Amino acid sequence: MGGNDVKRGLAWLAVICVLLSICLTGCGDDGTGKNFRFPLAAEPKQLDPQAAGDTASITLLSVLFEGLTRLDANGKAVPGVADWTVSDDGRLYTFTLRESYWSTISVRGETPWDDPVMVTADDFVYGLQRALLPQTGSAWAHHLYGIENAQAVHEGKKPADALGVRAVSESVLTVTLTKPDAHFPAVLAGTPCMPCNRDFFAYTAGRYGLEKEYILTNGPFVLTAWNHNESLLLHKNDYYHATDNVSPAAVRFVINPENAVEALENGSLDAAPLSATEQDVAQKAGLQVVALEDTMRGLYFNTAASPLSITAVRQALRDAVEWEQIYAYLQEIGEPPATGYVAPDAIVAGGEPYRNSDNALTFQTNLNRAQTALGQGLATLSKEGGSSAFPRLTVLAAQDDKSANLARYFIQSWQKNLKIYAELELLSEADLANRVRSGRYEVAIYTASATGLTGAENLQAYASGNSENHTGFSNKAVDAALATALSGGRAQLQAAETSLWQLCPTLPLSFPYRYYGVAANSEGITVRPFGGGIYGSPFEFLQAKKWD
Repeated sequence: MGGNDVKRGLAWLAVICVLLSICLTGCGDDGTGKNFRFPLAAEPKQLDPQAAGDTASITLLSVLFEGLTRLDANGKAVPGVADWTVSDDGRLYTFTLRESYWSTISVRGETPWDDPVMVTADDFVYGLQRALLPQTGSAWAHHLYGIENAQAVHEGKKPADALGVRAVSESVLTVTLTKPDAHFPAVLAGTPCMPCNRDFFAYTAGRYGLEKEYILTNGPFVLTAWNHNESLLLHKNDYYHATDNVSPAAVRFVINPENAVEALENGSLDAAPLSATEQDVAQKAGLQVVALEDTMRGLYFNTAASPLSITAVRQALRDAVEWEQIYAYLQEIGEPPATGYVAPDAIVAGGEPYRNSDNALTFQTNLNRAQTALGQGLATLSKEGGSSAFPRLTVLAAQDDKSANLARYFIQSWQKNLKIYAELELLSEADLANRVRSGRYEVAIYTASATGLTGAENLQAYASGNSENHTGFSNKAVDAALATALSGGRAQLQAAETSLWQLCPTLPLSFPYRYYGVAANSEGITVRPFGGGIYGSPFEFLQAKKWD
């Protein structure tokens, strides 16, 4: 199904859902106070906000905790636990906490935590300190480097109390930045920036976040059951400061459920990811279907492997491709050709879409430039002690016709235009993912959805040492541009993307649609692109309602 067909289908579904809502609400049922069920791809590794980095853990933490800020449905930072003001120079943030309490349901018993305790400014100070302590091992730490002394604390060069975060009183704290950063309030919505009670952390004696009884939460839901490798049950948190604005009574996350369409139809799930084939079935079954453009299919180069470590070689392979054929095939199979590294659903600070016709990037075949670049690359390879002959490459691709055909287009272009030979190796999607993520490949056709909701956060996958950097790419100038983009706006993001485009660790090919199904008898469930990214759940459901 093409993009226009999807959008027309979604428009009809919206009309159907409105009519359904009118019919059902007319019977006196407002749809609130219901139980919801969502899928979880894996068992959470730990529910410690400062240390967790896996998607399943972040999904849970984003609704068990709430930070100083949170993100609205458009990805814009809005007040969470606190309101804030900013100094004239943009460096000093002052946060005033709303009255809220830690929920102690998960630890009730003969403990010091039987009664609710107020959330204080010091809880946020300690949470931010823990996120930056080297022993915590937070993958998020570099996002907080804008805070005064943050990098020095993270590198162990300064103590935690040197961090530019201060509790002025029980309800007021300040955060001092090294320079103005309009994106900083959004950063604070990330799970590592959640509060952490010092006394409770000490009470857990190293078991913080590992079991239900070692979790103290302040968010809209509280964990009431953790059935390992099966499900986690959350109930509405009566101590949450905005509990009246939370519609569901309970939410269960089911680990690795089967048959998404059937589960959505029979009510055992309220939302779930769908394959391209399943979305057709789901629409015919009357389910709501959401189409996202948050995924990039690309040709990945392993830049840690010779000769692909040489920029000129990658540029030669790029320019020798007969791109008109590639783009025509992508249109034929219903995948919008990529117009850069940043997918259409990514935003810039403030919630606006980044991608538009002014910053679109597309490849052009240039055989003269390709042959010149190849000569330069081989000369560099020879100087580095390698052979002057280009080695035979292996191109990995998934065992499906689309991926295999795309790979063959590249192999044929290189052989025809550069006399470079390559062989195709087809793998299961799981094996392909393992090979790419572990760096055991040369060239691969691979599809991935980046983390983060902003374009700048998406591009961090190309930063040196980033856990999502599956190309092994490392360039100091690009690292600097990527860091600037995190705290900058559209212009800084475009500069970083252009740098990557020129150095081409990956050749973006298309933005294939990714689909989610939502139960027909519900409303208020928002599907977030990029799986919620580094900010949390793929589903926003605080206002979710449904009718039985």
